[in-house]
Amino acid sequence: GWVDIPESGRSIMRGSTARRCPDWPDYPANPMISAVLGVAPGGVIRVWANDNCLNDNLIAGAQAEIEPLGPSQGLTQGRFAYPITEHSKRYIERYGIPYGSW
Repeated sequence: GWVDIPESGRSIMRGSTARRCPDWPDYPANPMISAVLGVAPGGVIRVWANDNCLNDNLIAGAQAEIEPLGPSQGLTQGRFAYPITEHSKRYIERYGIPYGSW
C-alpha cells in the first residue's frame, strides 16, 4: 500500500514543532514529531500525528491491496521465507494459532 500525506497533515506535523501548547505555556515546543502508521487486517492503513499539545490526529488513510505473490514475491509460493521448525509446528497445531500472509 501507499499513503499520501495531505498538506493538512504536513501542516499539523510542522506546527507541532513550531508552536508551544497553549495548555502548557511554561514548556517549550516539542523538538520532534511523532507519527504512527497502523495496518489492520484487510489492508486498512491509517496514519496519525501528534499536534503541538500531543493530541493524536488522523492525517491520512489508504487501502492496501493483497499481493498475490506473497511476501517473498513468489519465491516461496506464498509461504514464509523460512520453514517453521517441527517444535513450532506442533505448538501451532496444539494451540491453533493462525499463521500465513495477507
